[in-house]
Amino acid sequence: CTQIYQYAFYNCTSLTSVTIPDSVTSIGEDAFRYCTSLTSITIGEGVTSIGSYAFYNCTSLTSVTIGEGVTSIGERAFYYCTGLTSVTIESNYVYKYATSTSACGYLLQNATEVRVLTNCIGDSTNSYLENASNFTKTTSEDGLYYIYTKV
Repeated sequence: CTQIYQYAFYNCTSLTSVTIPDSVTSIGEDAFRYCTSLTSITIGEGVTSIGSYAFYNCTSLTSVTIGEGVTSIGERAFYYCTGLTSVTIESNYVYKYATSTSACGYLLQNATEVRVLTNCIGDSTNSYLENASNFTKTTSEDGLYYIYTKV
């Protein structure tokens, strides 16, 4: 199966962790909506699109890693993920999405640590994270990630 269909895990309150393999290319609308026990998500590199409301109201979600293949995120995909504190971004598109003023409130609203692949940033002197006075920037030991930590 190359996609996770719309409403596939809707309101699955016993689901606690999800790793989406590289073979999956899309996550449907509302696929994990109201999975209130979900704490972590790893989205594989094969995923190119995340549907609207895909993780809406996953209130226990604390950690998400978004693979480099993502080029589309639907409306309010991470809305009401109030526990989301750790975000790892490996996609240039997701970085631009997450740091735009209209979207950052949804993905980065409560983030205390954001890890971004260094090759995602490029010339980002005007980005949300680069200019945010409440984040400090360091580089991971292997040099692959910039790590922004809320102060």
